[in-house]
Amino acid sequence: MADLSAEDRSIQEGAPRIKFACHAGPEPELLLNEQQRSEFQRLSKALAEGCVLLEQTGAAPVLADGLVAGNCAAVLDGGEGAEEMLLVSRSGKAAGALPCAADFVAVRSFSRDAWSCDFSASPGVQPTSDTPLHWACLLRAPAEFQWPSRPKVSLHGHALAEKAGLKKAEELQLPISHEETLFSTPEDVEALMKLFQQFPYPQNRVFIRRGHGFLILAPTVDAAIQELKALEKHFEKS
Repeated sequence: MADLSAEDRSIQEGAPRIKFACHAGPEPELLLNEQQRSEFQRLSKALAEGCVLLEQTGAAPVLADGLVAGNCAAVLDGGEGAEEMLLVSRSGKAAGALPCAADFVAVRSFSRDAWSCDFSASPGVQPTSDTPLHWACLLRAPAEFQWPSRPKVSLHGHALAEKAGLKKAEELQLPISHEETLFSTPEDVEALMKLFQQFPYPQNRVFIRRGHGFLILAPTVDAAIQELKALEKHFEKS
């Protein structure tokens, strides 16, 4: 237990992985317009490949509760006049599983004040516990910091965040947020936002949260996957 992170200890002690309130709405086929449904299918298929690659490269190891420590997100654009949403992978990916469209969630909103989200998903499916980080990456930070171009995709794995991995991130001169917090919390997000303020996108595309993992920001799924492949040689393989 002494070598475990605060988050791993929390999970082992039975604390919830998701630390924000989740409010489910209508299922995607009932909520989304035609363009959004098409984008949902396209992006979920592409992001599924990213989820598998996170696991295969060693970027998403199995955590203390037996689930894979990696997730992803993309902006879900519904066309002119439609609300913009965030497509995220589900909470609780089983090791070795290839995600399908039902393993993705359309997040309609995220409230920092209430620390809650409204989402649309298949019955029994909830958004990844890292939804607050992805929302900050793709919706909050670009507007708040007025980035000249906007990322549309984020990949998150747990490599390069501790011990030898963190040292490698320092050698690579990647932006590192050194505050260690519990995951899925306001403190986790605010530490990332401070990092974004100091190291803006697109000059920087890979960001490290100490004790938590890395975030890749990119304009497309393909570009995010290429960034991940470029990092693979630096990941520790179990």
